[in-house]
Amino acid sequence: MKKVYLLITALLFVIGTAMAQTENKSSVTVSSGSDDNTITVKQDQDDDELNVSKVNVLDDSDENTINVNQDGENQKSEVNVVNGSLGNEVDVNQEDEDNRSKVNISDSWLNDVDVNQESEDNESVVNILDFSDENTVNVYQAGDGGHESEVNIVNGSFFNEVYVEQQGEDQESDVTIEGNSWSNYVNVYQEGEENESSVNIFGGDSDNNTVLIEQDGEDNDSDVTIADFSVGNFVDVAQEGDDNDSDVNIFSESDDNFNFVSQDGDNLDSEIGIGGNSDGNWSDVDQKGANHESTIGIYNDSNDNTIGVTQRGDYSTSDVMIFDGSSDNNVDVSQK
Repeated sequence: MKKVYLLITALLFVIGTAMAQTENKSSVTVSSGSDDNTITVKQDQDDDELNVSKVNVLDDSDENTINVNQDGENQKSEVNVVNGSLGNEVDVNQEDEDNRSKVNISDSWLNDVDVNQESEDNESVVNILDFSDENTVNVYQAGDGGHESEVNIVNGSFFNEVYVEQQGEDQESDVTIEGNSWSNYVNVYQEGEENESSVNIFGGDSDNNTVLIEQDGEDNDSDVTIADFSVGNFVDVAQEGDDNDSDVNIFSESDDNFNFVSQDGDNLDSEIGIGGNSDGNWSDVDQKGANHESTIGIYNDSNDNTIGVTQRGDYSTSDVMIFDGSSDNNVDVSQK
């Protein structure tokens, strides 16, 4: 009897596993100069089942409208807009846990992408590659938390706009602009606890980009890096809440960049480093609350930089170090 029971248990386990791995799969391709098509994909599953959707818009296919709606756990959506395709609209909506969305735009222009993910453990990746200009991407992630958003603008891509909004705990946003990519606009808003935002502008002459970071909650961390001959970038970081940390590093002959950091709360930490022959940069730090720490380092022949630090509240500490042949810099520290 025991053997029969074990056999039945094993059989039920196999059936349950097979059911858990049931997949809905959808593949749509629009190619070879096909325009003005409307495509709607709807996938609905229950429990721990997998929906997979892939949409390709290829080869000069313009002004198509693509809607992907997935309801269930373990969802995956991939959208590729490539090879001279312009004016397409892509809308991806995912509801439930463990969602994954990936959008690739390559050598294409004037496309509009919206990604909406609600629930826990959402992941969104947006890649704008290879001379892709004037695309607009909106990413919205909400729910209990565990969200990840990755945006990459690379290889000579200009005038793109990216908006990321995350609500919940343990959120992570990574933005990379590199490879001679100019005049892009990125706006990241995070609301909740233990948020992390990383912005990297580098890779040879990535100039005149604008990045706005706003974090509302406790235990927030913001890291900004501008490097490799990147000029004229504007970065604004605003953090509201306790135990916030902001780090800004400008190096490798990156000149005339502007960075503003505003922190409101207790136990605030701000670090700014300018080095490697980086000249004419402007940084401003404003901290409100108690227990502030501000550290500034200018080094390696970096000249004519201007830095202002304002600390409002009790128990503030400011450290400034200028070394390794760095000249004609102006640092103003005000503690109130």
